[in-house]
Amino acid sequence: MSQPELLSWKSSNQEELKITKNWINEFLCSPHPALGRTGDVCPFTKEAIDKDSIYFSLEKSFYLNQEDEIKKITSQIRLFKGLKINNENYKVIINAYPYIDKSEYNKIELIQNKLKPVFVKEGLMIGQFYPGCREKGLWNDNFFPLDSPVSLLAIRNMAITDIAFLMSDNSYIEKYLQVFEKKGEDFLTKFMERKRSP
Repeated sequence: MSQPELLSWKSSNQEELKITKNWINEFLCSPHPALGRTGDVCPFTKEAIDKDSIYFSLEKSFYLNQEDEIKKITSQIRLFKGLKINNENYKVIINAYPYIDKSEYNKIELIQNKLKPVFVKEGLMIGQFYPGCREKGLWNDNFFPLDSPVSLLAIRNMAITDIAFLMSDNSYIEKYLQVFEKKGEDFLTKFMERKRSP
């Protein structure tokens, strides 16, 4: 499966990416009253933009072949790891699907579910974004930060705050603790205490 050309943040001037880039700038790079903590919705994004470490893969199809897309994105693990920047925490590949029909949104969810175990095993995360996505935020169950105007599948390195997205499987938690060691144990404890508090 051939890969579309990767477009860096600074070199991605395509009309199809304008809505996505505006959403990243205006939503992810800003505070939100429902976030449940202070700071921007995504604390890494401004720095990633400054470092020009966000890369886009633009898919122009209206309908997705799920198996082909799974193969393509799986092959991006090697591509992602081969991208060299000064701080790996800010490296992202965003697969953007600006043209897909709303009937295809469920495929974004299915692809993410299928690939999550593969990516977590590699110490990576793959996130699904699309209009109406109901994935809950870390600190507020009524906040849905992955509800985006354009369908996206984003690849990045695992972050210490990702524990909320890894609680569904013991193997995910084990990998998280392997990656973050004592800091991960402390954050997991803090997260569980927060979840138990009324």
